[in-house]
Amino acid sequence: MRKQHALTAALAAVLSLCACAGGSQNEPAAKSTPTVSIGQENYAEDGHDHGADEHYGVPEVTWDAAAERAVKDTASKVMVLFARPNVPEAAWFSDLAPYLAPEYAADAKYIDPARVPIRKVTDGPAISREAGNPLTVTATFSTDAGRWQMLLHRSGQQQPWLVATISPQEPA
Repeated sequence: MRKQHALTAALAAVLSLCACAGGSQNEPAAKSTPTVSIGQENYAEDGHDHGADEHYGVPEVTWDAAAERAVKDTASKVMVLFARPNVPEAAWFSDLAPYLAPEYAADAKYIDPARVPIRKVTDGPAISREAGNPLTVTATFSTDAGRWQMLLHRSGQQQPWLVATISPQEPA
């Protein structure tokens, strides 16, 4: 009899805890976590439309002839401004700053233009980018100091191309 009483008390305690955790008896049972089927565009029963039109705040950006012209113009202008070792540091940086990404500008303000070995750009830019990525490109230049490359990025279709790095090209 004692075992039955203890078992009844334990069962009552479990039911009480379940009732507290599950809400009132009039509420429907909570749904389990939605499942995702690999290879499908939509998530099951999560209340959101996950169709192709959902962008999660990523700007709609395309690569076209205008984008290529703009990035080539910016890259050419910046490389000419960069390759001026005889210009005083303050003027050199002031001329470059509007074209630099904030992270690179923070580093570039410490570059001594007298230590930049380029005096003349002889060819370029040759533009390369990853297929499907219209936001970031690499521009490659031939100079009197060898081949140099520049990484440029934009944050949207109508946003300016900004230089993220300028460096000598690694030998292949």
